[in-house]
Amino acid sequence: MRPRFSFIPGGGMSAIPSHAELTESLGRTFILGTASGHEVQARLVSAPAGIPMDDSFVCYSALFELPPGVQLPQDVYQVQSPDGPSWSLLATPVRPSESGAAMLCAVMHCVKPALSPSTDAP
Repeated sequence: MRPRFSFIPGGGMSAIPSHAELTESLGRTFILGTASGHEVQARLVSAPAGIPMDDSFVCYSALFELPPGVQLPQDVYQVQSPDGPSWSLLATPVRPSESGAAMLCAVMHCVKPALSPSTDAP
């Protein structure tokens, strides 16, 4: 799988999903690919905001529910969005869902993207 990047408004690319991309995809199925070529479908069940280390950072996470009977270790997965982009994300197992399904969590903590200059300026 070749990684695709998300474009940031005002130019540039992102090697991680934005919080907006994740929240807009809640409940949808993503594909988690391993370095050995195995793929698993996982449902994005939550994308909560986190607590950044200071005002120049942003923090949020993605919580994926795995299919019944599937458990995956902590690893870097190629996470394929249902809308096309994919990202290499470190995901870690967390406690199971209420139904007992295994869960993986990826945490994004990065510098806030620069705001694009206003086009209304003289």
